[in-house]
Amino acid sequence: MIAAMRFQLSGYARSTRALHPVLALALLLGIVFSAPLGGTTAQVRSGALTAFGDLAALSFPIYAWAGRGLLDTEPDAQRQIGAVALGWSRAAACGLIAASGFAACLALVASAYPLAEAMRYGVRPSVLLLAVGLMLLSALAATALGALTSRAIIPSPGRSILVLLGVYVADLLLGLGPLRVLTVPMIEWMGAAGRGASAFTSGLPWFALRTLAWTALAAALYTRLRRTRA
Repeated sequence: MIAAMRFQLSGYARSTRALHPVLALALLLGIVFSAPLGGTTAQVRSGALTAFGDLAALSFPIYAWAGRGLLDTEPDAQRQIGAVALGWSRAAACGLIAASGFAACLALVASAYPLAEAMRYGVRPSVLLLAVGLMLLSALAATALGALTSRAIIPSPGRSILVLLGVYVADLLLGLGPLRVLTVPMIEWMGAAGRGASAFTSGLPWFALRTLAWTALAAALYTRLRRTRA
């Protein structure tokens, strides 16, 4: 399995597809942090935490795009060979793990500036660890969405992108209403981060549980659809 994941990552890194989400993330970071965090120490601490919550939600479609791109880099014939050699479930797991790893790297890069500012102004290390953990949770759930819109599931590139963006927008809209328990709680974690460290740390376990449950269901659906649509 390690060899298969290495093969997928190396193929993606050599292709131009890997540049697309990297450039999109760079543009997003440039927009979000075009003005430096300023104000009193308390305001900067609050602003850095808010930035983590906003970034985790705003970068979600970029991570999904990255996961989709990595899985689409694998040729169809190679995907069939991998399924025969490893089995459908293990082959799907290899792709998901490789895509999650790449998305996690993007999430860590996106965390660098607000993390540095938060550390400089004395935000508690425990809060910083949770904030970075939120970024990684966002990358994990987004990878599952990217997998569900990959070529193995939706052959049309245009339709795939529309579905990816449609699910993202629907998640944000549903997060405002009574059905938010069914969503990745992006709206809620943005709100909690904006209310301060206490609200953020108390709400994160519930956010993490819902995000991981959503990810597990999406990954299971991807594995099943990948096999039935082969």
